[in-house]
Amino acid sequence: MQSDNSQRRIADASLLRAIVDQFVERPAHPVGDARQFERLALGLIDLLDADTVARIVRPLCFHAETPPAVFCGLLQKGGACAELALLFSPGLSRDDLLATARRGAPALARALAKRHDLDRDIVEALAQRSETDVLRALAANWSAHLDAAARRALVLAARDDLILARILLDRDDRGIEPEALFLAATRLERTGIILDACRRALTTGLPENCRADTTFVSQLERAAVRRDRDEMSALLADALECRKERARALLSDVHGEALALALAALGVDAEAATRLFLCADPAISYDTERVRGLIALVRSTPQRAAMQIIASMTGAARGEREGARRLAREEAPLGASRRRALPRAGVEPALKLEQSA
Repeated sequence: MQSDNSQRRIADASLLRAIVDQFVERPAHPVGDARQFERLALGLIDLLDADTVARIVRPLCFHAETPPAVFCGLLQKGGACAELALLFSPGLSRDDLLATARRGAPALARALAKRHDLDRDIVEALAQRSETDVLRALAANWSAHLDAAARRALVLAARDDLILARILLDRDDRGIEPEALFLAATRLERTGIILDACRRALTTGLPENCRADTTFVSQLERAAVRRDRDEMSALLADALECRKERARALLSDVHGEALALALAALGVDAEAATRLFLCADPAISYDTERVRGLIALVRSTPQRAAMQIIASMTGAARGEREGARRLAREEAPLGASRRRALPRAGVEPALKLEQSA
């Protein structure tokens, strides 16, 4: 009996494939032929499993005269068939698409995110979802227009997803802030990000540099000597006021540039930074030229520029506190601004960045 059912399914699949192939061979069909194909196709779709149907009927998605009822049948079939219908069907109502974007199953939302005709509300609804596959599909859909809200939502998610970050960088969208995507950037892209941040920092007035607390630096060095990544992550997370896993991502950067920027943002001096890099990952500490390059990065990057990049990467203050201080300096009398720019005596506590996400 089981063998008979299996043979019947094979025969039904072969028949469905035959009528699909016959239908797509011709660019146009008489109304009667199209209706006959619709009846046969829907009957066979009901008899077969969703995965088999999806493999066979995919060519119909690219045919201009595929009956709308076939797409409806695929949507009702569910599974891979529903994904095909959501991706290619030209007749689905906007309300149904929007409902799927907001509350649909992740697989269906992922298929919807690949459509070429998404409007602003659907894009925004998809960008607010938490599923990684949905966000990656939306970011990789170059036909989808990302407004400011969608860009921000995707960039926030990309802090914890290097693949999504790389996809966003590949969009070459000038509206996307690349600082938050630094860890996924190429060496050339990283250079551009750092230079842009330096340019902005140097055009906003005299910097107010803060030096790192010696206790914090000593604790960080001891953890580095022990190669205790967990302790180093905890110390950096506390100093930057960011999530620990994001501080760990800074330490995991194989090029070491993320850690160099974090040290520059916190005001760690070049001597202490050198000791930290010499105790860092062997891929860095055993490469003299790389260590020299990272120390040069710490020395040459303005603290405000490093702060902007690290804040964007980790979710620590996205410039709110620094922006407020900068606005106050601009509104204050020139003499007061000069007094605040004078060097401060003694060692100041480690600079902490307010967490915003």
